[in-house]
Amino acid sequence: MSPRGYDSVKRRAAAARTRERILEAARALVGGKGDLGDFSIDAVARRAGVARMTVYYQFRSRAGLLEALADHLAGRGGMERMGQAFAAPTRDEGIRRLVEVFVGFWATDRITMRRLRAMGVVLPSTASGPRDRDEWRRSAVARLLSRHARRGGAGRGEASSELVDTICALTSFEMYDLLRTGTRRTEEVADIVADLAIAAARRAAHDAG
Repeated sequence: MSPRGYDSVKRRAAAARTRERILEAARALVGGKGDLGDFSIDAVARRAGVARMTVYYQFRSRAGLLEALADHLAGRGGMERMGQAFAAPTRDEGIRRLVEVFVGFWATDRITMRRLRAMGVVLPSTASGPRDRDEWRRSAVARLLSRHARRGGAGRGEASSELVDTICALTSFEMYDLLRTGTRRTEEVADIVADLAIAAARRAAHDAG
């Protein structure tokens, strides 16, 4: 490798480390106990120990930073395992895998998830990430159900909107947060949600048949 190429690799690695430090600072601030309205580029820069313009250079705006934080949490939360749901041989197993992925994601950083989603309500113009990801989750549920409907030769292979909405509600952060109370473990929440989602899918299939 030429000296210039080596320097370029080093710069990219340094930029990646800086980006990670900024995102971890944002995660700590969002997941802290302060007023969500006080979340700012300046506060994140101070927490990360970088210049304000470094944060702007990396993320362009507070909205861009929060969007990147949502992606960062997805990476930490194992969302790459979603392929296991689509690779499952049966609809019920696919639903169970999908539930496990989302419940595991919500459990990764529960407080930060709760407050980030709250920001989507109190600061909708700068924190649209949670809403966008809810739409992505709905699309994933619909694709999974339709995939197995086609395999089974049911109708046109399209999942009903009622069933998709039901499973989306069951796999939401709000449902996880509600069920994860007392001594109930995350694994138990996943079992409860998966059983309910599978039962809803079976009922919908029975009614359609």
